[in-house]
Amino acid sequence: MRRSRFIIGMFVTIALLSTSAMKADEQAATSVTSFSSIRSTLKAVKTPKTSQPEWLKQQIADEKAALAKMSSNVSGTVFTYTTTTSGSIYANFSEFQTLANQTLNDPRGWARMGVSFKQVPSGGDFTLVLAQASTIPSYSSGCSAQWSCNAGRYVLINQDRWMGTTTAWKNSGGSLRDYRNMVVNHETGHWLGHSHAYCSGAGQLASVMQQQSIDLQGCSFNPWPLASELWTSR
Repeated sequence: MRRSRFIIGMFVTIALLSTSAMKADEQAATSVTSFSSIRSTLKAVKTPKTSQPEWLKQQIADEKAALAKMSSNVSGTVFTYTTTTSGSIYANFSEFQTLANQTLNDPRGWARMGVSFKQVPSGGDFTLVLAQASTIPSYSSGCSAQWSCNAGRYVLINQDRWMGTTTAWKNSGGSLRDYRNMVVNHETGHWLGHSHAYCSGAGQLASVMQQQSIDLQGCSFNPWPLASELWTSR
């Protein structure tokens, strides 16, 4: 009797083990099927298409247009300019002339294209103006008394900005001399054919053609043109 019970118990144990094994096989098969299904689903998922923002498209289009017009070799070109004032001036005009010329011919700046800038008494290629803020809008409806501006042949430096920079610039850690370098390079850059640029990424150097007086947009201040900006349509 005991032997019969033992044998029956063995059969029951074997049956239970077989059932467990079958369930394990079924679970494994289900896992494989699920994994295959996931792989198929992932393959079917299409990466969404991304498009460039409109401002970047415009910037690229503007630079391509300018590049198409520019000379293939501007090295050795001398741009001439005259200096004058507009309105009531309290800044030292002689110092302005000296510092602006230093900026324009600094080896860190537009001079890296192989060009130079020469101040002449009259008849220059453009006119560099130290301007009372309130007179700047008279040069163009696109100019504001708050900022410096370029209007045709006139490169207008806002006296208030020349003497005191801006809140955004101060917050960026830039000095007064850095700002003066930047604003002369920026407005002259417009005369050279450049449009406004935008911050390429947080912590990156700002383009000199970025409106750094207004907002650094997460970029680090930069008074000098980037390598990608070393071109002119003149």
